[in-house]
Amino acid sequence: MSNDMPDDAVTVDGMTARQAIDRIETAGRPRPHDRRLHARGAVYDARFVPTGHVAGLTRATHLTTETEAVIRFSNGSPKIDADDRIKGIRGMAVKFLSDGRAVADLVAANFRVFPSNTPEGFIDLVEAMAAASAADGTLADRAKSKIAAVGKIAGVLAHHPESRAGLKTFIARQPPASFATCRYDGLHAFFLVDAEGHRRAFRYRLVPQLGEIELEAAHASTLTPDFLLGELDARLNAGPVSFTLVFQLAEEGDPTNDPSIAWPEHRPLLPAGYLHVQRRSARNDEWERHVFDPTRVAPGVELSEDPVLRFRPHAYSVSAERRST
Repeated sequence: MSNDMPDDAVTVDGMTARQAIDRIETAGRPRPHDRRLHARGAVYDARFVPTGHVAGLTRATHLTTETEAVIRFSNGSPKIDADDRIKGIRGMAVKFLSDGRAVADLVAANFRVFPSNTPEGFIDLVEAMAAASAADGTLADRAKSKIAAVGKIAGVLAHHPESRAGLKTFIARQPPASFATCRYDGLHAFFLVDAEGHRRAFRYRLVPQLGEIELEAAHASTLTPDFLLGELDARLNAGPVSFTLVFQLAEEGDPTNDPSIAWPEHRPLLPAGYLHVQRRSARNDEWERHVFDPTRVAPGVELSEDPVLRFRPHAYSVSAERRST
């Protein structure tokens, strides 16, 4: 797959980026100017403070010096009115800045592994999950939709067995009680590159310093469907909230081209630094128009050969084009 090809011509397993976005739009019916996924979110000012633990592994200055950043927290649904009180994807995307301009992005979600090892498998799952969350029509209509959705999800898992473990783990957890008490994983493999050109594969995760806290059902009933952003704003009035950026380092034999396979938890975990979230950004509306792209890396970090990772910027480009017209 060549990054020189037009975004709508890039193909993985017979599917172009434009076809992927077409299918997401059909399943989720987002508003024209919203993101095709993660429609509702907000951007916050932050600061990254490195620990120094990765300084010998990379020449990336944004990971080894104190750096300004902005962070977008989001509900992963394509619907702007998605319910924060029910299970679903929550996102945390980071832009490291230099003189106000992005130099590198992190894109993470509350999934431990990517739900498929192909873009096709991911789109199949998006369609099935959209059917499962449908709430139109009478009670009988909704019940029929739920039954059909269960069958659709079962079909996806039969066709994409690599999705089973990740989805099972995800379903077992409750929704987060706050954006500030959720762990977010980057899902894909990258390489740290040092000054001599030595490469070390890693994945990243953003771990809340407040700990992981799930939403209790009794408390959920007292909240509004879009409570997460307001809860975070109120929390920040009392002071910053922080996340530890953790790098999980691969060892020989750990796959770097399949994001659906978790690496063993006993692999080395290095705290690269701390992200201190400070306040809702005064440039929120401007940053909301930007793409947070996990393939935007700085010198000292390189992409793996993961086909899902390399497909993502093309899909983002198609989505951004459509929501800006």
